[in-house]
Amino acid sequence: MKLTHYIYNGPQSAANLRVGEARELLEVQLQPGKPVELPADHEYTLVLLELKHLVLAPPDAKPAGKTATATQKSGQE
Repeated sequence: MKLTHYIYNGPQSAANLRVGEARELLEVQLQPGKPVELPADHEYTLVLLELKHLVLAPPDAKPAGKTATATQKSGQE
């Protein structure tokens, strides 16, 4: 799964997204003004872009690591 770097500018929230062919769970914390990594082609990302809550991040605004903004989990749910 390829993630794209954005800056989030909406209300503070969180999301659990099913991504990839294996439908892995991606947990994302969304904090105003902070960088976030999301799959560019996911429906949720597209909605946030349409609402103007996301803008592409400059290269130096990448999150410190996946655990800072997104955590992948696999397993049965």
